[in-house]
Amino acid sequence: MPTSQPRWPLWPWVVLTGAGVAVTVIAAVVGTAASSEREADEPPTRVTVTATQFQTSTVNVTVTVPAPPDQPSKALLDGLHRVGPEVEPGIYQTTGPSGTNAGGCYWTRTDTSGGLIDNGVINGPGTLTINDNELVETAGCQPWQKVN
Repeated sequence: MPTSQPRWPLWPWVVLTGAGVAVTVIAAVVGTAASSEREADEPPTRVTVTATQFQTSTVNVTVTVPAPPDQPSKALLDGLHRVGPEVEPGIYQTTGPSGTNAGGCYWTRTDTSGGLIDNGVINGPGTLTINDNELVETAGCQPWQKVN
């Protein structure tokens, strides 16, 4: 005699399907009523579009760029600097992050074509050695002072 698999009753599926349909219908009715009330309170939306035709013209502007300093600086502030003309090469120290950068005090050294030499993040006092003809950038750091 073959054994058959037990059959699951059908009634739980019918009850759950009916409950799901009832909840969906109630949510649709409530949502429609709420949006009808909102529409009655708000004035109709009105949109005005104004089109303007522009004429192009060429404007020449002369910008005077300040000359580089006579002497390179012995302090390194946040920003991008060229070592040699703007800041002296050497060893610089900082007391740490200034609090303006959530990640800490970030620094990077690149060559003049933008190739990465070295970079890092410090969360306390730190030392950085920079060489002539490099670019150095710092962000979120207290001023770096030259120590050597």
